[in-house]
Amino acid sequence: MKLRILFISLLCVITVLSLSVPALAEAQDEPQTWRLLADKTAASHDNQYLEAFGNVVLDRGSDYIRADYARYYQSTKWVFLKGNVEARFQGDFLKAEEAEFDLNTNTGWLKNGQVFMEDPHMYFEGAVLKKTGPDTYEFREATITVCDGERPAWSIKTSRGDITVDGYAHLWTPRFQILDQPVLAVPYAVIPVKTKRQSGFLLPEIGTSDRLGLTYDQPYYQVIDEEQDVTLYSHLMTKKGLMLGAEYRLVPDIHSKGVWKLDYLYDQQTEDDSLYSDNEDMSRNNRNRWWARGKFDGYLGEPELNLKIDLDLVSDQDYLREFSRGYSGFNKSRRDFLQYFGRDIEDSDSNLRINRALISRNWGDLGFQGLVEYNQNLEYGSNNKLAGKDRANDPTLQRLPELNLHLYQTKILNTPMTIEGSSQLAAFMREYGTTGSRFDIRPVVGLPLHFQYGSIIPKAGLRSTNYFVQRFEGDDADVDTGERTQSRLIPDFSTTAYTEFSKIITLNEEDAVLRDKDSPTWLKLKHALQPRLEYAFVPDTDQGKYPYFDETDRIEEKNELTYSITNVFTAKTGKWQPSRDKQGEAGLHVDFFDLARLRFEQTYSIREENRGHSTSEYPNRPFSDVLTDLTTRLSPWLYLNNKTWFSPYEGQVTEHEHSLHAYYDNLLYASFSLDFLEEIDEYMRQEQERQRIASFGGGLAINQQWSAAFLYRVDWEASTDLEKKLTLRYDHQCFSAETSWSQTDEDSRFEFRVILAQLGSLGR
Repeated sequence: MKLRILFISLLCVITVLSLSVPALAEAQDEPQTWRLLADKTAASHDNQYLEAFGNVVLDRGSDYIRADYARYYQSTKWVFLKGNVEARFQGDFLKAEEAEFDLNTNTGWLKNGQVFMEDPHMYFEGAVLKKTGPDTYEFREATITVCDGERPAWSIKTSRGDITVDGYAHLWTPRFQILDQPVLAVPYAVIPVKTKRQSGFLLPEIGTSDRLGLTYDQPYYQVIDEEQDVTLYSHLMTKKGLMLGAEYRLVPDIHSKGVWKLDYLYDQQTEDDSLYSDNEDMSRNNRNRWWARGKFDGYLGEPELNLKIDLDLVSDQDYLREFSRGYSGFNKSRRDFLQYFGRDIEDSDSNLRINRALISRNWGDLGFQGLVEYNQNLEYGSNNKLAGKDRANDPTLQRLPELNLHLYQTKILNTPMTIEGSSQLAAFMREYGTTGSRFDIRPVVGLPLHFQYGSIIPKAGLRSTNYFVQRFEGDDADVDTGERTQSRLIPDFSTTAYTEFSKIITLNEEDAVLRDKDSPTWLKLKHALQPRLEYAFVPDTDQGKYPYFDETDRIEEKNELTYSITNVFTAKTGKWQPSRDKQGEAGLHVDFFDLARLRFEQTYSIREENRGHSTSEYPNRPFSDVLTDLTTRLSPWLYLNNKTWFSPYEGQVTEHEHSLHAYYDNLLYASFSLDFLEEIDEYMRQEQERQRIASFGGGLAINQQWSAAFLYRVDWEASTDLEKKLTLRYDHQCFSAETSWSQTDEDSRFEFRVILAQLGSLGR
């Protein structure tokens, strides 16, 4: 057995100084001396260098160097290594036949070597590899990949290049290879080697569409600074032309963030009619097509004064549905806004695009809101050939501005009574129709009464409205009495009574839970019964003489009683598992979850019972449909949401909303939804049309690599397929490939995408 000698030489002690303060701070926790271990060591006669033979190890903290032979030069802190060289420097793993390193700077070279960068999981190997700095490498005749294994699924072979960790790899004459076989070559390429954002071209999206032709979308990403960046898009469509776009993002501080997007296309085609609008009279004849949208959350002056901005302006009614896919399409924009701001935009088929700027501030019991709102109506304007629908006849209402003050519910002095309320001052503008201002105030006084077995909360309110009319025009012209100032006073009353009864059923005792059982054991089931009674009254008030701006100007008469009963089933389960506070010991862990929630609700309208007009055509029907609302978790992998309305007069279900979702161990999921309406013609629901829409979807993990998914939406009433889509996906350690086919009544698409780890995605 070889005798292993521990040799610690003071001549080998070096202090590695960093060029940056953060790196120096991190190094303070690491040992600052290199330690040498070998089977045999020898020094030169003049002590210029030290040689080590057999199982050579140099280590310092988590960094190390291993080899069969090493020669260390004391004056320059340079080490030469030969034979099975392995090293680790700051998370990078190196292998080579021969290598040299400067232990002061962690630089050097490798012969016939390989470097593995743990983050971002990238290999590169070649005849000569140079480590030129703590985070930089140069190489010649090298191969780069992120795939594990001797024969990578894909790789890039290059004559020379350089890599900067958290930066880019610059490659000269790179050849893209699949299973070591070249398939694509270019003179020069740049690929990201980063965990932080960096500027550069992103991989393009390529696709085909019946409406757009062949498509190629090339984005470029530019970092402006730590708080801002921009992405530029060039989207070429063979049937439409070149669409240019830009997306600007900013995060100036922890309280503020914004995303702004703009796209422009000079369309090669115009349409004699609108392909997407339900209005058969609408058409599109514009070639200049664009969409500007964005959102911003921030503050003015101080964080307590919140500012929110929503922008959504588009050139024509077809744009959003025609360009729904891709980097700058409607679907991605909607997902981005929901993800980053939690606020949606109007559906792509909506002809009303809403733009807002909102300022708000809260002071305990008070809240203030200032709103400016502009609504773009796509039925009006030069982009549509529709008689009488020019901008001068646009009745769309604009709020310029609207001021709101809210008093949140609070006690009146030391009494049991409460007070709350709201007030609004709004100025209404539009091109055609009545314009003016409205001041509305509604205080509400309540008297909450809480008893041992329930609560009763009566409330009384009084709405006072004052109008200041600038002009009467359009539908309101008939009520022009010459009075530009008008007043309205409407009282209202409501009361709510509720209670709760519950019973707990013991299914198993806690000591009956088996220690070796993997699944939880049901211990108890709680059934809570929550009856609720609500009454609301608003007197019948003649409001026809007042201008109409929105629903606040026509407060409907109300005299109705709503009663409901809710059943809540809550389960308690127990399972033995390691205790959090006592390591090594197991304890009984209990958990609670709502198994099901079932609510029955119906409304009785005293107003409808006493209605004396139109009874020959529409008989009195004071009882509303009975609502059955069920949400249940039938098992850990099966969920059901169901709302059904049953008419006591028709004797049938009149409306149904149903969705069923099933999941199984990330291997299988399925969903089914059904929405339908029955044809109803009664006083409260006149000429309700019949509707049947169903959706089927699912996915299956065939094995660890292959998966498939489908979606089918159908309008059974119109015998029309709304959407069909099939997707097949293959996932590998270093890439994924996905192909899908979809068809709607507007377009057919074939999409193919390859997602290369670290590089991004190619195709669409």
